[in-house]
Amino acid sequence: MNPAHDAQLARAIAVLGSASDVGKSLVAAGLCRLFSDAGLDVAPFKAQNMANQAGVTPEGLEMPRAQILQAQACRLAPHVDMGPVLLKPLNQTGAQVIVLGRAAGIQEAKDYFRDTSQLAGLADAALLRLAARHELIVMEGAGSPVELNLMDRDFVNLRPARRLAGALVLVLDIHKGGVFAQAKGTLDLLPPEDRSRVIGLVVNRFKGDASLFEAGITQLEAITGVPVLAVVPHLDHALDEEDRPFRIPVDAAAPAGTLKVGALLSPRVSNTEDLAPLLAEPDLYLTWITDPRRALEQDLLILPGSKATVADLAHHASTGLAEAVRQAHARGAWILGLCGGYQMLGQSLLDEAGTEGGPASWPGLGLLPTRTVFRTEKATRPSDFESLWPEAGHALSGYEIHHGQTELVNAGGSPLLMDIGAEAGWHGERALGSYLHGLLGNDAWRAALLNQIRSSRGLPTRAVSVADPLENRIQRWAEHLRRSLRPGAWERLLAAARPA
Repeated sequence: MNPAHDAQLARAIAVLGSASDVGKSLVAAGLCRLFSDAGLDVAPFKAQNMANQAGVTPEGLEMPRAQILQAQACRLAPHVDMGPVLLKPLNQTGAQVIVLGRAAGIQEAKDYFRDTSQLAGLADAALLRLAARHELIVMEGAGSPVELNLMDRDFVNLRPARRLAGALVLVLDIHKGGVFAQAKGTLDLLPPEDRSRVIGLVVNRFKGDASLFEAGITQLEAITGVPVLAVVPHLDHALDEEDRPFRIPVDAAAPAGTLKVGALLSPRVSNTEDLAPLLAEPDLYLTWITDPRRALEQDLLILPGSKATVADLAHHASTGLAEAVRQAHARGAWILGLCGGYQMLGQSLLDEAGTEGGPASWPGLGLLPTRTVFRTEKATRPSDFESLWPEAGHALSGYEIHHGQTELVNAGGSPLLMDIGAEAGWHGERALGSYLHGLLGNDAWRAALLNQIRSSRGLPTRAVSVADPLENRIQRWAEHLRRSLRPGAWERLLAAARPA
């Protein structure tokens, strides 16, 4: 592939990493916002993403949440060209493949990687469409760009960067340790044509006094010959991350007098941004739950979304969490299920299409009079509803993304949403669920629900709290990144982003 840049196409900056989970997606999002603030027409791109954190475009197509976040940072509507291939793991070796927003089946890893040329071509075409529409593309890599055994079929890291002759930025995670080896090892293994386009290093997730690393910066630049663009201190940013659940404590004890809320953590948990609005509640303590004993202490248990609902419910059964949820409910706790979590609350789950990475059928938790049948068709759409319970009339907006279809099988309870039944949401005695991602984002509705729970648990009710808008979180993160830039770094980045 000729790396010479076509003047009619966008310029590009590729954000690569020394490993997985070093912070590439958020560094890319921060750069997207900074370039947008500088007046550039910028768009994100990642050729292939492996994650269960997915969302829906305005057209009703599925794409990775990391690229949705980056699109929002660019002040653009998300488009599937920004994340053309998405792999949603079902188990250790198999994943659902999403291509340009639509499910294309389930593949084992050995079959998928046998020949990636077709998907590489689709991704390249998506990149060229973006590059023809925008001035600048901020690309994100995957894992490390120098996995030598994978380089011949890796179309996520170097290939798209070469396509647009993009400048390369290497992100390092100092919190993991070995930051000097991360930098030198990665750079030394890059092919010369790519090594020559590296414009700088980003040392991410620094904790402590950054001034103590000044000598380290000098040494890092000396051994690599590459400038350090930024040393980014750790920040509790409350933003989605590509391949990990929302960052909250795990199995933490809540302070006395707080509303105790636990979210069940499972191997294929997904769409955990749904929990973010809860952080606005000053009396609420939120933790992930893996310990059944901790589940019994909660006032509210939340079952989030799942890419493999049946498999995750089987996991909860094997660990004792499923029984702990039933016991907590019997003792007075409230239970909220979101998407896959809603499916788990019913009487049974039947996986006719084999989409859920587990047994063909499994008993539900039995807290709602519903059952869910999984078929090949997948619902992916933006959705707007009006609440019916616990207060009527609140406008609820978000999106749906699910294979299962849920229906009533017994009498009991009532609809959660106006003019629509169990196919979208239902509630019973201290148990409720919905397919709507974003349900907790309506401040007034969330307050009404939590006040019901507070009253039932002997806690004082509270006025409506306003959740921190995503736009504010993006801007706060981008400004944090900009403050972390070293002298001359922004000018170096702009030089790579703008035509000479």
